Amino acid sequence: MKKFLAMLIALTALLCSCGGEGAAENAAAVDVNVDDVVNAALTTYGLVDGFVFTSSSTELGEYLDDDLIMGYYGDAVDVPDFSKVSEYCVYIDESDPNVFIDVGLFKMNDTSYSDTLMQYFQTRIDDKIAKADSGYPETDVVTLEAATIAKYGDYVYYVISYDVDAITADIEAALGK
Repeated sequence: MKKFLAMLIALTALLCSCGGEGAAENAAAVDVNVDDVVNAALTTYGLVDGFVFTSSSTELGEYLDDDLIMGYYGDAVDVPDFSKVSEYCVYIDESDPNVFIDVGLFKMNDTSYSDTLMQYFQTRIDDKIAKADSGYPETDVVTLEAATIAKYGDYVYYVISYDVDAITADIEAALGK
């Protein structure tokens, strides 16, 4: 009996210790309305000059169709698979071609695809930084270099903004992180 209890205690301790690094990003997020979370950030930080694309819209131009997904997150031969995303809300400000301000929140219906989607976001940022380094010196890369790309539970989010830390904190708070 003592051996059984000792083994049970050791097993319990082992299971509890497995929640270390990485556990937070895999924790269950609070179920949120992605539109509400992104729109709250837009209102709080005065982001009004861009376009909002949302999966809840049925109006062409208000959701990301295949051409927009390819244009923003992929290219002619490689695009993210948005069938793995159940809901999204994205803000993209193109009012100044030299400044990049984006906020995106995506609820995944296939969380195994989260890292892949995050890589598409990172590639987009890296490409814009590379263009700035190779002949577009007027491009403001401050927001790109400070960008946040992360996941929590069923959600993937990215923030490219001068208020990156505050907006990221607001999204994470909404997700219960």
